[in-house]
Amino acid sequence: MEDNYKLKAGVCIFDLTNGGKIISVDNDLFGFTGYSQDYVKENELTVYSLFDKAFRESTETALNDAAKERRSFCIRQPMNCRDGSSLFVHCCGNMHDLSRVEMIISDCKCHESLDGAEKKLMRQITEQKEKLHMIADNTDDVYYQYDVKHDLMQLTVSITRFRLDYDNCLENFLGSRAAEEFLHPDDAQAYFDEWEKALKKPTKGTMEFRTKAYDDEYCWYSDAYISFADESGEVTEVFGRLANIQKLKTLTSQADSDSEYIKYLLQSDQLTGLYNRKGFTQQAGSLLSRREKGYVYALVYSDINDFSYVNENFGYETGNTMLRDFAECLRTGETFVMGCRIYSDFFITLCRAKTRAELIKSVETENTDFTALQKLKFPSGDIRISCGMYILPEDEVELNTAIDNANLARKSVKHSSSILCGIYSQRMRMQKLYEQSICNELHAALDSGQIEMFLQPKFHLEKRVIIGAEALARWRNPNGTYKMPFEFIPVLEKVGYIDELDFFIYEEVLRTLDKWKRDNKELLPISVNFSQHHITQPKFVENIIETANRFKVDKGFVELEITESCFSGDTQALFSVMDRLRNEGFKVSIDDFGIGYSTLSVLMNAPVDIVKIDKSFIDNIERNKNDRDFVANMCNLIDTANKDIIFEGVETDAQAAILCQSGYTKAQGWLFDKAMPLSDFESKYMYISDENK
Repeated sequence: MEDNYKLKAGVCIFDLTNGGKIISVDNDLFGFTGYSQDYVKENELTVYSLFDKAFRESTETALNDAAKERRSFCIRQPMNCRDGSSLFVHCCGNMHDLSRVEMIISDCKCHESLDGAEKKLMRQITEQKEKLHMIADNTDDVYYQYDVKHDLMQLTVSITRFRLDYDNCLENFLGSRAAEEFLHPDDAQAYFDEWEKALKKPTKGTMEFRTKAYDDEYCWYSDAYISFADESGEVTEVFGRLANIQKLKTLTSQADSDSEYIKYLLQSDQLTGLYNRKGFTQQAGSLLSRREKGYVYALVYSDINDFSYVNENFGYETGNTMLRDFAECLRTGETFVMGCRIYSDFFITLCRAKTRAELIKSVETENTDFTALQKLKFPSGDIRISCGMYILPEDEVELNTAIDNANLARKSVKHSSSILCGIYSQRMRMQKLYEQSICNELHAALDSGQIEMFLQPKFHLEKRVIIGAEALARWRNPNGTYKMPFEFIPVLEKVGYIDELDFFIYEEVLRTLDKWKRDNKELLPISVNFSQHHITQPKFVENIIETANRFKVDKGFVELEITESCFSGDTQALFSVMDRLRNEGFKVSIDDFGIGYSTLSVLMNAPVDIVKIDKSFIDNIERNKNDRDFVANMCNLIDTANKDIIFEGVETDAQAAILCQSGYTKAQGWLFDKAMPLSDFESKYMYISDENK
């Protein structure tokens, strides 16, 4: 190719969900093909019509294959120019958004030296490799990279049974069928068949097999892999993750119906032996209702500063050891009554002493002793305790408010190295001023449209298709930013204004379903939250039914989420409300199950259709066996009550895989999509129903 050859390349954007219809072309493409933006629109051209008739079918197949796997594509085909001439072109792009696929088209003469799209793709693959190695440094799983051309397997750990060469590499991996020696005889053929599939074309998949390669006995492993191809379509590399799923397999094959054990799990933190928040609030509330006279009681909210330093540099097991050490330090304190680990490195303790000064001194001594011990273990780390104390008035037993006050005190000294324990004081009333401003602005915000309904999609984990949505409130600020729910919903619940917000969002849901129906769009179930405050309102059910009837929507598409805190009151009245709503055709669900007040017996008898599992229960299931056991046992119990299950807060593919393997396939979370404005949701997920076209 001549050095002064001028690059001929342009961009074509098309909608693969609409038969490949071209959305736009740029001037560069017009320059060497003759296709202008006006010509494309006037003739309603599709991307397939650009190519020679003999190659249109293969082009369509290549694009559809890439779309199914959401991967990049590269094709070389003869292209028909506007003037009737033919040009051999190179086309590449990514299938991130099927409704707007950007394809770079370049003359093959200059592709060899000027193919910037291919370089970009290779950079993406290189970055992927680096990410895999970074992940491998923070997990017990085994990651690998297989070089097809050289039949070379490289692992992130050394496996002595394989007699690995340099840099944890195994040569002639498939040629010698090295893995067969350690595979279970019943799994060997399927294992190599899966490898053959991975090498045929770029793809991704998962296989499960038993092997002795990493253990003394056969253990089940899961291999999640993805294969990449070069420009010619030939597979060159395979990346994968091996995870030991023996315990999960064993757990799923057992039916543990011991409700007392489940009850214990629901109230305790398996790592430290302390209570979890639910167990703590129940036990501490009971104790404080009959508190002993002559003592000062306080709640202390603590967290370990620089805890991430330990996890990142020494591993999660070392971090877990530190958490157990801190729990033991709290437990052996002179003023300790009971405690809990809320999550991660955050703890709450109920303390008691004769005087306020004794309480403060005891907590400061515990913090100093723990900090000194950790300094010996981790000299380069800044391991300290930030804690806040709230002295409980003699007549106060409302623990949630007390915990919040202690947390406010903790936050006030979070960045101070000289103050060992913050004490709640009157200066923290600024928070209350904020709460008052929220209440004062609510009605104006509702009237002016500042309160908006966002929708977060719910997905089928295995099929990765949308199955519904949850309606969430967002408060738009004058500058275009948004207040998040935690910034205003707790305030509205506290002062009793939550009714207006909940019914505003409920009407938005009904209005949306009615609009979708009139627009001939396929309807999706939408869930809407109702707080505890509604249950005590005499005409709550009537208002729900009357509003739905006014919009004339199918009530089966409306899911009413009742927060678990509702179960702390009159359960018979609550059950009556639920029964009436279900008899009217609504779906009823328990929201955030496991962090509130419901007991196992209440759950078994509650007239609900769906139980939504709070995200805190799956945050660590990828690496914590106890958490996986907990989730499995809890779900077994829910299954026996014939309730449907949906998981909240699924954020990783590994979490989704574990839940799928356990038989639970409904979830929502950032792995799939975040909450978004209604218009964005409709553009992304709503389609015209086939029945109404």
